[in-house]
Amino acid sequence: MNDSHDQKNPKTAQADRVPLKDKILYGSGGFAEMTFQWTLMAFALTIFNMELGYSPVLIAWVLALTRIWDAVTDPLMGSISDNARTRFGRRRPFIGAGAILSGFFFIAIWFIPPGLSDTAFFICFLVATLLFYTSFTMFSVPLLAMGYEMSPDIHERTKMMNVRIFANSTNGAFMFSWFILLIQSSFWSDPVEGIRMVGLGYGLVMIVLGLIPALTLKEKTKSYVEKQKPVPVLDSLKFTFSCKPFVFLVGAFFAALFAYNTVANLYAYPLRYFVCGGDNEEFGFWFSSIESSHHIATLLMLWPIAVISRRVGKRATCLFAPLFLVLGSIAYLFCFVPDMPWLVFIPRSLMSIGICGLFVLIPSMIADVVDYDELKTGTRREGMFGAIFFWAFKLALGIAVLISGYLLEMTGFQVELDVNQAEGTLDTMIYLLGTVPMIGAVVALYCIYKYRLTEKELYGMRAELENRRGVS
Repeated sequence: MNDSHDQKNPKTAQADRVPLKDKILYGSGGFAEMTFQWTLMAFALTIFNMELGYSPVLIAWVLALTRIWDAVTDPLMGSISDNARTRFGRRRPFIGAGAILSGFFFIAIWFIPPGLSDTAFFICFLVATLLFYTSFTMFSVPLLAMGYEMSPDIHERTKMMNVRIFANSTNGAFMFSWFILLIQSSFWSDPVEGIRMVGLGYGLVMIVLGLIPALTLKEKTKSYVEKQKPVPVLDSLKFTFSCKPFVFLVGAFFAALFAYNTVANLYAYPLRYFVCGGDNEEFGFWFSSIESSHHIATLLMLWPIAVISRRVGKRATCLFAPLFLVLGSIAYLFCFVPDMPWLVFIPRSLMSIGICGLFVLIPSMIADVVDYDELKTGTRREGMFGAIFFWAFKLALGIAVLISGYLLEMTGFQVELDVNQAEGTLDTMIYLLGTVPMIGAVVALYCIYKYRLTEKELYGMRAELENRRGVS
């Protein structure tokens, strides 16, 4: 073993470094992933409820049902990807096909016509969304697994997850966050045309960007992986859920994301009807600006997270992430002030720091857990670990959005009342924003604390695995 494996001298060996060109190509997929992953979750209620008048409960049910479907498709895709042996690699064929299909069905969603009956809307939205998220699974699960396996070095893995989140957040700052504002532009004859044309444009761009890693990156499948016998999907699931470090990491991620997203979409309502006084143009500008600032704050945190985690360890750094979610929650209670929409930048930025820490460090730590699992089971299954991580993430989002639809109804909000909402309606939303994320943050803090793999142990595992394989 060389000095790069020494915990006291965590310098990444040259052979373990991922070239900048490959990081950029991989990041292209992360850019596309952001639009595919978050657009419906972030804007479905705003667009289909506020703009088109459909029931928030129906919207929420569709998004939740697709997460249940992910319980089937994500592990299946992870197993298929792990067991695939093609001339193009284990991941690339699925990334390419998934990018094309995801873009097509993403576009289809925004062409659902207004004025449908509740039943017709529910069926159209459900079918289109199921097809979209099935295609997205085909794209995203192998893409994440590819990022896990591009380097065996624990700190280079953090850099790869940084690349992924950098691409996500660059999209968030300069493209994704402006979805609503572009839809509401006076350039379109009406909001329906805006929804369709913006959805079409975004979908086509994401197809191109999603194809780049599939067409340009070369997978370096190790000989010991090629010789690995296929692992049946049920056995792979059993092995994965019996891996305690992985369960703690996924539990932390699920708890934080579930609590955060249960109320995350609610902030648009007091912003629009209380802070901006119902002015649609002012709301569109500030909503898009605040969403953009959320991603800019994430971009600014990527370098500090990488530096701090290298010096004090991933686990110690990750423990700070839930604390920023608590600070952001508290700030929500004081930052909705009429004619001062810029104050909402404060809680959103604090939240973004916490979310950024979780999104970078937990996937990087899961990549380390793959080594731990190989030591226990004798197989490498990045695809299945990535699939379960993605499923837990999407399940958290789906259930959270379902609950948020009911919460919105329980607050008494009625879209036709505009700024004249019943007394206490918007105050209830603000109270929920200021309390619910704290609960998930506390659970996440406990789960991260229970994760006990140290860097010294991980370096030792790598040495043992390399000796076992007989390869460097």
